[in-house]
Amino acid sequence: MSLLSEMLKSGALSPLSVAFARFVARHGGHGEDDLCTLSAALLSECNQRGDVCIDLAQWAGQVLFAPQAGLRVDPAPEVNAWREALLASPCVGAPGELAPLLLDGTLLYLHRFWHYEMAVFASIDARLGPVQDLDLPLLQSGLHRLFPAEQGAGVDWQKLASALALSRRFAVISGGPGTGKTTTAVKVLALLLEQSPTLRIRLAAPTGKAAARMVESIRGARQRLDLDPQIVARLPDEASTLHRLLGYQGGHGARGFRHNAQNPLHVDCLLIDEASMIDLPLMWALLQACRADTRIILLGDRDQLASVEAGNVLGDITGHGQALHYTPFMVTWLQQLGACALTDIDSCAHAPAVADSLALLRTSHRFAADSGIGSFAAAVNAGDSEAALRLLSQGDKALGELVLSELLWLKPREQAWQPLHGEVLGWAVARYRPYLLCEDAGQALAAFAATRILCATHEGALGERELNRQVGERLRLAGLMEPGEAVHGTPVMVTVNDYEMGLYNGDIGLLWRNDEGGLDACFAELDGQVRHLPAGMLPEHVTAWAMTVHKAQGSEFDEVLLILPGEASSALLLRELVYTGITRAKSRLLLHSSTEALTKACQTPVQRSSGLAARLGWRSTLRD
Repeated sequence: MSLLSEMLKSGALSPLSVAFARFVARHGGHGEDDLCTLSAALLSECNQRGDVCIDLAQWAGQVLFAPQAGLRVDPAPEVNAWREALLASPCVGAPGELAPLLLDGTLLYLHRFWHYEMAVFASIDARLGPVQDLDLPLLQSGLHRLFPAEQGAGVDWQKLASALALSRRFAVISGGPGTGKTTTAVKVLALLLEQSPTLRIRLAAPTGKAAARMVESIRGARQRLDLDPQIVARLPDEASTLHRLLGYQGGHGARGFRHNAQNPLHVDCLLIDEASMIDLPLMWALLQACRADTRIILLGDRDQLASVEAGNVLGDITGHGQALHYTPFMVTWLQQLGACALTDIDSCAHAPAVADSLALLRTSHRFAADSGIGSFAAAVNAGDSEAALRLLSQGDKALGELVLSELLWLKPREQAWQPLHGEVLGWAVARYRPYLLCEDAGQALAAFAATRILCATHEGALGERELNRQVGERLRLAGLMEPGEAVHGTPVMVTVNDYEMGLYNGDIGLLWRNDEGGLDACFAELDGQVRHLPAGMLPEHVTAWAMTVHKAQGSEFDEVLLILPGEASSALLLRELVYTGITRAKSRLLLHSSTEALTKACQTPVQRSSGLAARLGWRSTLRD
């Protein structure tokens, strides 16, 4: 039996990776244990985990696959010998050649991923120069009006971000929760409309839920801001998913979308929220569908989880947490516009060109400087596990009467079969009871939206499926729900996009009894109304007292219970996952985690191999 077959049998390789490796072996004339064949299997495995490519320099001298009992896998050779062996294969090409695998320096790609990465780089790079047709006095006046100076307030990062976004056809506005990304975006759009009143603007986000929240936030910002009524009337009032914007029609690549390089979008400015969720193939499709003169503005938190699929595009663009410095040209330009004082920002002659398109919002208006949640999130994001544990230890040690501090630490039980802290289900009953006692669906939806359980994974004793099962069982024992799965009060989350029904992946509603005694699926609309549809018409969905952190991106809840895996060895214990889960909470956070699991997560940032960051001028493709 070949090594490839043995690894498939033992679970060290997925069926997809083995099938691809055998394709390479067959067409390249290699044996199943050949280095090129095993390299193809490794690349496929890494692609499935989110890597765009593999760096031979990082794998040289290492065993390529996790050792399994009874399997002997030799370590990879040194880099030059490995490159020579790969380039000798007809299945491996150099940049510009047509082959299933492509070797660019020490980076090994599937050909299509190399093509995506190069096209994304070229599209961004072409937009990095300064915009030439700005009315600078008008812009300066607008910045002064929308961002009045406050004595001794320091840098107004929102003002700086707005000035920067006007100066480039590609811009990223990044910041944590409550830093004002949406407010800044509305002001950016207002300033752009002052420059060009006929500007065609579209709003989009990766998911329907994120698009709906984007519209809600922008409507709220428009009401709060003192804007010219004529400008307000021209601001967009709806957003779509990226797939709907591009006209998804099935299939892969350019054929999968109606809008592409040959049929571009008729839009002058595209504003995209939750950009951290965009994977490399989708970013490629998006940029291909935009004209060369289309402005693209990305909003997102560069410290959040990367996309589910391959790539960490926002992280690559923003330098994976590296310090941001502007070029001397940009610093001078910002100072001339009054966006910063002479001593506010240090310039760096060696800053990458893309840095002049990036703005980081640094002041949170949600969390005070001494906020427990804000401080905890900052400690986790900095990888400071000691500070994170110290903050947790200062909180209450037990739920008691359910009067909680802002931070609460719940440690899992030692029993592997039931590691859930003994008071969690009682807390869940107390928190979910109010919505189940509501008389109408609108009140129930508002009450349910206040609390959520977030898990790292779907499966296992601490996964969202098991948590949903246990919460439902406890609510039935408490007499709050009827027996059965789909009954009055059951929360549901849609798991597919259904454009005909107007329901999208991630939308959350409640099953609620109607006046005739039947069940409706009820969803909150942006205008405050409740949408009712027969429960039998729901597209694919799951129960949603608990959900994964990935599904919660873009959401906010007053109170969050974040449950981390019980095993400290879990590959899901990542800094970005914990940070994202923490920052879904506005007022109170309960963390269910062992000391070892939290420490591992703080010290383990997402590291996805890609060449995009280096192509854009950042010194490393991995976060420091």
